Amino acid sequence: MSDNIGRKPHISSIVEGSTRFGTRLFSEISKDQEVNTVFSGFSVSALLSLASLGAKENTLKQIKEALQLPNEPETLKSAFYDINSATKSDERITLETANPVFPSVGLSDFKEDFSKEAEKIFGSQISALDYSKKLEASEAINAWVEKSTKGCIRELLDADSLGEDTRAVLVNSIYFKGSWSTKFDSSLTEDKDFHVTPDKIVKVPTMHAPKIRFASSFNDDLNATILALPYEGERMTMYFLLPKEPFGLSELEQKLASFNPSLLDKVNNSVQGLVQIPKFKIESLHDLGDAVGSLGLTDLFGEGCDLSGIGGQPGELSVSKVIQKACLEVNEEGSEASASTGLLIMMRSVFVSGPMVVDHPFAFMIRDKATGMILFQGKVVDPSL
Repeated sequence: MSDNIGRKPHISSIVEGSTRFGTRLFSEISKDQEVNTVFSGFSVSALLSLASLGAKENTLKQIKEALQLPNEPETLKSAFYDINSATKSDERITLETANPVFPSVGLSDFKEDFSKEAEKIFGSQISALDYSKKLEASEAINAWVEKSTKGCIRELLDADSLGEDTRAVLVNSIYFKGSWSTKFDSSLTEDKDFHVTPDKIVKVPTMHAPKIRFASSFNDDLNATILALPYEGERMTMYFLLPKEPFGLSELEQKLASFNPSLLDKVNNSVQGLVQIPKFKIESLHDLGDAVGSLGLTDLFGEGCDLSGIGGQPGELSVSKVIQKACLEVNEEGSEASASTGLLIMMRSVFVSGPMVVDHPFAFMIRDKATGMILFQGKVVDPSL
């Protein structure tokens, strides 16, 4: 796999559009929410891109505009194929994605063209389910999600979200596990203060590395310091975005909605020094319907929906829910993260070389440097929770 695949024109436009969509979507779901959050915009974008193979007319137009997808079908399909081929593991990290489709056994006119393209471009497995037996159907989907995320996510859908009018469930899962390029010594981990609010300080297990190689810079536009810690192989990097103002996370989040993640490439000064980061584990469940609709994808959820390329007639199928469950654990060894998203179809920089002490609320991103894609992002308000 080429390290500069994300710089190929047909790839870069989709990566840019998907990343911008993901950051805007994260801004929508996290605003006014003072809780630890993890989210994968990549997972949602991949799922909507899969759905676009069966979308027609204005429904397809809205997906293309939201994700900034190219109009030429062959360019679009080639880019999807290349991106999905690029998101494969090497021997130093584990990065796995999957995009199964679960049509209803009652969807008699499930389109063969959609099935073939989903299999070819996204590697989708097609498994028909009887949604009149909603408990069995939900158990089948959840078992697949649990297996594909190595047990990180055990239940994506509850049985009551399914029924006889369910015509298909499209799922995307992403699983990542990486070891830090330089690991933290667990014997140095100790409880330290983390300032949650001006009135609340908690003691949390904090990883401590007195001499570790890292990159960092202060970004004026964000008014935040960016700390970059690479994983083995240095294809994947986790970025910690620490507001200059100790309790300025909400302002930082607002600015991130329009931040260009390609600027993270400029955080490349390798220095050696002290780094302190709290250990944390986050699990999040997101109902994304309203947020997706607020970004212009309104037809999907109503009578104007045209997914006739999947099955049925125009207006017969529509999306009832877009749900994502995500988890992330950061410790001395590295990080483990996963997300699974389900779509239910119904009828300027200054380098910093001093110590990096992460001791107040912060945002984070995990980015694939090969494609430029933000795979996970989120925030930590209180790592003790």
